[in-house]
Amino acid sequence: MKTKKWIAYTIYGILVTVVFLYWCFPSDNVADYIESTVTANNPNITLSIDSVKLSFPPGIRLNNLLVGFKDKPGSTLKANILRIRPGLAKLLRGRLSLLLGVDTCKGNIKGRLNFTNLFSVEGHVNAKAKVDNIDIGSCSYLKTLLGRQVTGKLKGSLIYNGNKELTNGAGSAEFVLLDGSIQLLKEVFGFDKLVFDAIETDMVLKNRILKMNRLNLSGKQLRGSLNGNIFLDNDITRSRLDIKGNVVIPALNRKLSVVIKGTITNPEAKFM
Repeated sequence: MKTKKWIAYTIYGILVTVVFLYWCFPSDNVADYIESTVTANNPNITLSIDSVKLSFPPGIRLNNLLVGFKDKPGSTLKANILRIRPGLAKLLRGRLSLLLGVDTCKGNIKGRLNFTNLFSVEGHVNAKAKVDNIDIGSCSYLKTLLGRQVTGKLKGSLIYNGNKELTNGAGSAEFVLLDGSIQLLKEVFGFDKLVFDAIETDMVLKNRILKMNRLNLSGKQLRGSLNGNIFLDNDITRSRLDIKGNVVIPALNRKLSVVIKGTITNPEAKFM
């Protein structure tokens, strides 16, 4: 009987502690601390968070997180909910691991960050993420970055190994963009935008080169297959393109070779 009583008292004590922590959690102070820490270390970023709550399994939940960029006015990244919790197994071995869940742009992203330094976010990091049903047309930052409107539902996954200098790392990714369109800055074969059913691609990052093993495009306006390299610049918008392949234009009953040069924000396509 005494053993059962001690077990009951222990469970009761844990429950009381959890409830106490939940109700007394200093949400405003934690939100202010996160905002000030992030902006102090990243002067070009503005950050606002409505509230921070404890979550279960043990972690925190950030509500209505908004990230802005001073050098790109009007462009923002918004997350309705960001969940962060530690990976307990890694933590017991002295390694910091964070499990992330983001509800954004009508879809979600789930990922894990594993840091190699003891109890630190500095140094080398291994990241994995899965993207599901992201409505990229609702992301103002992407529109500003590309200099044009792109729509569609994005799904896929990525793996990354590196540090804070993302372009110096290594990794791979597979994505598919469904039922969307890409605005063209000037007409091509009478089209002012490219409407597609699907764009599928897989890529590898190494030595500051993003190698596109394949990019398959299907749709009523255009279909084809491309491959090539993107030579990354610290300013992603200035990264150079070297992509080639073949496309078919059903309306014109023509098959053409295409070479794409220029940069991400100013691509130059040559059809032959």
